[in-house]
Amino acid sequence: MTIRSFIAMLCGLLLLSACGHVEELRSARQEQATDLNQRAQRAFQRGEYQVAARLYESALQLDVAIENVNGIAINVLNLARVNQMLGKTELAERYLDSLLDDKALHYASTQLAAAATQKSLLRLQQNDESGATKWVERAAVYCVSDCPLSGVIDNARASIALRANDADKTLHWSERAASENRNASPLEYANSLRLSASAKLMKNEHDAALKLLEESLGIDKSLGLPEKIRQDLLLSAQVYEKMGQAERAAEYHDRAARIAAASGS
Repeated sequence: MTIRSFIAMLCGLLLLSACGHVEELRSARQEQATDLNQRAQRAFQRGEYQVAARLYESALQLDVAIENVNGIAINVLNLARVNQMLGKTELAERYLDSLLDDKALHYASTQLAAAATQKSLLRLQQNDESGATKWVERAAVYCVSDCPLSGVIDNARASIALRANDADKTLHWSERAASENRNASPLEYANSLRLSASAKLMKNEHDAALKLLEESLGIDKSLGLPEKIRQDLLLSAQVYEKMGQAERAAEYHDRAARIAAASGS
């Protein structure tokens, strides 16, 4: 499985926009940094990760120069995400550590929770389950009352359980995450459904898995996310394979292959 495919199976932290927390009076540098951040977001969504990285870095330098703490956190988190997608895991972790270990500036607890969750997923990507568990629990500590990342953190917990082939624990966390994400984030809700489907597949509950994947596929199509759609199709193919329906499995593999070819993944 490629790095991008693996990441797509895990929760996908939302890209953060620098246009949240807009001050009434904004300097020219703040305006420029916000514009660069938004251009980077669009490049990321198009899959132009190198372009996005350069734009986020430029936005970060502007925010550092004027000590815009919120902007610094946003661009560091996004740079970690982009470099994770590029397979530059060590660089991604350095960005996250620069946020988590910063003693001079005080970041919002939600931003620290996002960094810790992303660090957990990077550790899991490196087959470090104990490190992943450590960081997801630290994220939960940062995620105080009314934290909008509760569902993201529980998706990360489900991902750790899935890697450990613990179907029951995966189902516990993914179902809790689905409840938290249902009205908060379509992206994370679809991730929760996909994790639950993987657990159902392990438990040989094939019809239930297919129903969950049908729902996640509809959401991912509405969001226009090729890699997520491909993962929905590949998981569905696995379910049909386990059901002994080779022809249906082949159809889903073919659909996934077409998406991969069209999107260059």
